[in-house]
Amino acid sequence: MKYTILLILFCLKISYGQEKKTKALVNFKPEFSQYAIIPFNFGDNYLAKANKSNVGLGTNFSFLQVQHFKLGMGYDYIFYSITDLSKTGNVGSSRYNSFYGTLAYEIKLSNELYLQPYLGLGSINLNFKNGNRSFGHQTGTDFRIGFNFDYRLNKIISAFTGIGYVSSKYDINTAPEFVSFYDNSKMLQINIGIKLKFINN
Repeated sequence: MKYTILLILFCLKISYGQEKKTKALVNFKPEFSQYAIIPFNFGDNYLAKANKSNVGLGTNFSFLQVQHFKLGMGYDYIFYSITDLSKTGNVGSSRYNSFYGTLAYEIKLSNELYLQPYLGLGSINLNFKNGNRSFGHQTGTDFRIGFNFDYRLNKIISAFTGIGYVSSKYDINTAPEFVSFYDNSKMLQINIGIKLKFINN
């Protein structure tokens, strides 16, 4: 009996001493992306018909990961030159600003190559200027969908390219015959940039 009790206690000690490796469902895995935007506006709307887009800049910060899903936020800035004064009046330039949240899903294709489709929803501010003089702004919401291909150079740095579609709806108060021209925009974006991981996977 004495030896049986000692054997049980010994087994219990071994079992408690073993490490249990459990993977948390929600992880804090910050990633920072910086990229150039090549925009292509299309459709019968103000940005497509009365403006010429220049190369824009974007940034995205992903901070939470639930298995392969990533939650983040981003900011896009695009400068537009006016091409049709009959549709813009005294406005000399348009500046597109978008703050948005994203939900992405990471798919591993190989040790270096990853596909990351995403959805996003955000808030837009379209500013109108002529030199240093402001001619007001429009606000609204945008919806985006797209994907990126990431190529991992090492555990911290990745290069990526991707394409996205952005549909925007603006709050506007104008004559009914002009609403459909000024209250929306549609854009395809080609994005090229780099991504930094702050915590190695």
